[in-house]
Amino acid sequence: MTHTWKISFGEAGAEAIRTGNDSYYFFQEVISMVSEPAAVYDVAVSFQDTGEIFDFLEFTQQDVSEMLEVDPSTLSRWRKEDRKLTKMLSKNILEMDQVIAKGIRIFGSEELLSLWLQSENTSLGNQKPSTLMKNPYGIDRVDEAMEAMSWGAIL
Repeated sequence: MTHTWKISFGEAGAEAIRTGNDSYYFFQEVISMVSEPAAVYDVAVSFQDTGEIFDFLEFTQQDVSEMLEVDPSTLSRWRKEDRKLTKMLSKNILEMDQVIAKGIRIFGSEELLSLWLQSENTSLGNQKPSTLMKNPYGIDRVDEAMEAMSWGAIL
């Protein structure tokens, strides 16, 4: 995940320091069209654009409706209307995308990351990371597990 910190070093004014990596995988093109870094917070993802990320995570229609907290029948209507998701849902999906991009960098391929995402993990309470990613707090837990692995922890 990416965090921006404004730090003041005396009279020189505040300086923005970014931590993390801005890398996205499925939404790289959408994010690259944003003119200013702060404008990323105003991005509303189209429901139709979420298909690839949900397919990669092997989410069923029930999984998607659970994650978006809507009735499964609503998804069909959103697909037909090319509905834009709320900023909060868009934020969660973009964070999922950042975690996937990080995972591909760590594991070296989509296939290896996918295998890890679909395997139960003891450090995550014997749950599949992909299952945890249906919940915003779970996205953070999966990100933390991958970050630990990038530093050499075996998970």
